[in-house]
Amino acid sequence: MRPLPVVNTMVRWRDAVDRAEAFLGSCDDPRGLPPALVALDPAFNEAIRPARVRSVARHRLGVDIGFDLGDEAFSAMSALTLLPPHGPTSPLADRLVRFVEHSRRGHRYSFFVDVPEFAADTDCTALAGAALYRWGRRTAGDLARTAAELLSAAADVDQGDELRRGVLMVYWEDGAEPAALPRGRKHDAVACANALFTVKLAGVPGHPVIRETLRYLLNHLTTERYRRGTRYYPSPDAFLYAASRLCARFADCARVLGRPLRAAVSERPAAAGGSGPLSLALRVVAADNLGVRRHQAERRSLLAGLQARDGSWPASPYFRMGRVPVYFGSRQLTTLFAARALRPPA
Repeated sequence: MRPLPVVNTMVRWRDAVDRAEAFLGSCDDPRGLPPALVALDPAFNEAIRPARVRSVARHRLGVDIGFDLGDEAFSAMSALTLLPPHGPTSPLADRLVRFVEHSRRGHRYSFFVDVPEFAADTDCTALAGAALYRWGRRTAGDLARTAAELLSAAADVDQGDELRRGVLMVYWEDGAEPAALPRGRKHDAVACANALFTVKLAGVPGHPVIRETLRYLLNHLTTERYRRGTRYYPSPDAFLYAASRLCARFADCARVLGRPLRAAVSERPAAAGGSGPLSLALRVVAADNLGVRRHQAERRSLLAGLQARDGSWPASPYFRMGRVPVYFGSRQLTTLFAARALRPPA
C-alpha cells in the first residue's frame, strides 16, 4: 500500500503544472508575458510603474539612475529557457521569441527593448542567444558569433577581487553603443555562468576564458560568497541554479563544480522559510540538475502547496539593478520556475 501516496503526490504535482501552464497560456500580452513588476523592496510591497522608477529613486534614495525604464526583455529570455518545447505554452513561446528579437543590438541583446542609454550586456546576450537557438530561430553559425561576442567581453586586467583577467564581464565597455551610459567593468557570478553556458553550447574548444571563468565560479562557490547573492541576483539559489545548468549539460564543468555544488544544494534548507517560492523552485531545479534526490519530494510538495487558485505563484525578486535597490519579478516568472521544478526529471 506504500506506493499509493507517492502516486497521489505525483498526480498533485502534475495537476499543479497543468494549472500553471493554463495560467501562463491565458496571457494574451503581445510581448508574450507582462513586463516584470518593479519595486524598491524585495518583498514587492509597493510596485512602481517603470515610467516612475527614475523619479521615485531620485526622491527616496537620492540617486539618479540616468534613464527612464522601458519594456524589459529579460523575463522573456528567461522564460524561453524554461518552457517545454511542446504543449499548451507553445503559442506563448512564439510571442516571446518575437519580443526578444526586438532587444537585439547587432550580435548583442539588451535588458530593455527601447532604452538606448542602457547598454547591452553579456547576461542577456547569453540567455537570448541560447534560447533563440533552442527554439530554432538561430543557426549554429549565429550561436558561434554570439559566443565570439561573449568571449570578447573578458577582462584584460587584474584588479583584485573586483576584476579578474580572463573572466567574462557583465558589460563590454568598448564604445560599440555610443548612446549607452558607461556601466563599468565588473563581474557577476550568475551572469558568468549563463555566458559560459552559451559559449560552451557553441562548441568553443579549450579557450583560456572558459578556464578562467570556470575558476572564478569555483572560487565564488567554495568561498561561500554565493550565500550573499550577487550584484544582479539577490537570491543565493540563482547562482546554484545557473551553475547547475552548466554541470547538467557539460561534463567538464561537472568535474570542476559538481561536488561543491551538490554539497551547497544539500545544505540549503528544505523549507521555503523567508526566501519564498522562487528561491525554493530554483533550489529544486538545481538539485535535479545535479542529481540530488534527497528532500526533493518534500520540496516539491511544499512548492505545490504555495500555488494560488489561479495557477500562479507570487512575484519574487529574481534580478535587480546593480548600484540601486530596484528589484524585478513577476507572478509569471515565478510560475515558470515553479512549473519547471514540479516536472520531475525523467
